[in-house]
Amino acid sequence: MGWLDWWIVPPCPLCRRPAKAVFCQDCQRRLQAERLATWPVTTDPWPLYAWGIHRGALRRAIYCLKYEGQRRIGSVLGEWLGSRWVESRQPSSGSRRAYGLDYTVVPIPLHAERLRQRGYNQAALISQAFCQRTGLRHWPEALVRVRATAAQHELNPLQRQHNLAGAFALKHAPATPVLLVDDIYTTGSTVQAAQQVLAAAGIRVAGVIVAAQTPKAASPDWPGPPDPIPPPPN
Repeated sequence: MGWLDWWIVPPCPLCRRPAKAVFCQDCQRRLQAERLATWPVTTDPWPLYAWGIHRGALRRAIYCLKYEGQRRIGSVLGEWLGSRWVESRQPSSGSRRAYGLDYTVVPIPLHAERLRQRGYNQAALISQAFCQRTGLRHWPEALVRVRATAAQHELNPLQRQHNLAGAFALKHAPATPVLLVDDIYTTGSTVQAAQQVLAAAGIRVAGVIVAAQTPKAASPDWPGPPDPIPPPPN
């Protein structure tokens, strides 16, 4: 990489070193080390498709996406998720169902005030890139967040459920089963709150797509992260 690239190519959002792609080769390698081999990671209470574990470089990447304005990361994570989805499909019959094209992709919405503060919905960035890779229908306005809620990372599982009660409403009803998209999956409280709204309208959630599953969600006995990141501002 020449000296001119330092001025033209944005640096790696994780380490700030020069990068030919979004991430430098070293950070790309560390991110890929967090990739989950199982797809989906579980089918109970719904199929959960998580690209990786929320730790290390992936944890840092999602933090940068949400709180440091690094929108490019959302596109990369969505593309990686889309590639996993395409690889897992079985198109032997050539039908839309075989290719998994009979779904509508809906990102978990932010409240209007949080959206104004951040300037974008990180889940929508992920879902947009996911749909560009898979060809699935993207409907980011299907759900709306009608009530501001406290940050979920500050709450225990029961508090998370109460925090999200009545937080979502259906603005547009998809005609097909839905794939919900979010950045992180911990207890499933956010997904459950959205699923209840969709189910009330007779819309089935066929699966949940997330960039990362927390280690606690993957293993309840996990003691906690060795490299804590300070809680972000509300």
